[in-house]
Amino acid sequence: MLQLANTRVMNSKPQQQQQQPIVFVTGTDTDVGKTFVSALLVHKWKAAYWKPVQTGIESDQGDSETLKNFKVAASTWQPRIFTPTYVLQKPLSPLQAMEYEPEVDIKLLDFAVPDEWDAESPLVVEGAGGVCVPITRKLEMTADLIKHLIETSSHPVYVVVVARSGLGTLNHTMLTWNHLCDNGLRGHLLGVILNGEPNEGNVQVLEKFGVDVMAQVGQCATAQNVEMALHGLPSMESLMTQQDR
Repeated sequence: MLQLANTRVMNSKPQQQQQQPIVFVTGTDTDVGKTFVSALLVHKWKAAYWKPVQTGIESDQGDSETLKNFKVAASTWQPRIFTPTYVLQKPLSPLQAMEYEPEVDIKLLDFAVPDEWDAESPLVVEGAGGVCVPITRKLEMTADLIKHLIETSSHPVYVVVVARSGLGTLNHTMLTWNHLCDNGLRGHLLGVILNGEPNEGNVQVLEKFGVDVMAQVGQCATAQNVEMALHGLPSMESLMTQQDR
């Protein structure tokens, strides 16, 4: 079965340049601004949005609801927001949250790009936590989910990493980047978005170690700040041009 999936993806690659991409957004840590950056990307790229696994519903409205309520004056885009495949109550990793809901048994095979996606616009997929967050009882992690989507989708799949801009980000970002590269995902990485007070020193160090920093998103305390952040993100066209080189 896996061999057939791989063959389908390989055979589809000549057409992928014309296809709208799937962009998986992951983070280096909790509360790095992954959902906020995902919302910016959705509006910048006029994309749809999907959160495959949502935890913490007992204390939070959920990221899909956050996306639905996200407004930015510079954008009139009304994204399609698809229902999560799994919704869990506890604000924990999916593996830990399942301990409180033993009837739930998440499997990678349960995840497929929503049928309702018309593929006329990109699809932003927001992961649960970082690349090593355990999702299934078989101890499969976010990185495994990314690979599963690559293997089962005929669309090109790329990865964006959201990281803090300040102290501590060098270690977290390089660990995340290297983990993705070691798992065969280097060719799918679009880059890192640093969220927080701009820090050119950290950008320079990360780039010396081969990490591609695609944008910095500064503090967004006002609507004007949000518009500036949106304007500073790269267009999908420019990113796809870089991928084709």
